[in-house]
Parts: sequence; structure tokens; C-alpha cells
Amino acid sequence: MAHITWIENSTLCTALLDDVPVCALKTKDIGGVTASWLDGRLWAPPSHMPKAMPQVSRFFAEIADAKLAVEQYLHS
Repeated sequence: MAHITWIENSTLCTALLDDVPVCALKTKDIGGVTASWLDGRLWAPPSHMPKAMPQVSRFFAEIADAKLAVEQYLHS
């Protein structure tokens, strides 16, 4: 199984998959977090917009939600 670690500072968290950066979580000034893949992966379109194109970035209300989504995606 892949090993996921996080490097954190005040506005940015980076997910490392086996010591390779794969996703960056950036805290927004207005609240929330943007999760952006660094390695060509794409987030699936939201369920309420099934015809939308997959995106490199996705918005989350909380950093814990973003971390959980990244970890679930990487473990699937």
C-alpha cells in the first residue's frame, strides 16, 4: 500500500505519495481550501454537474475534508 505523508505550513499543505509530491492544498483568504493535483490526475466532476469536465483543482470547505478526499482518492 502507498504511504501518504503531509508537509504543512500556514497556507499550504503538500501530499507526498511515497515521498513524491502529488497534491497541494492551499488555504484561501476567503475561507476554504483548494486541492490541486501536481501529477496529472484529475478530480471527477461534482455529482450535481455530471457532464462537466474533470478538473485539476477542487474546492473544499475545510482542510480536513480536503485531506480525507485526497487520501481516499490515492487509496482507491
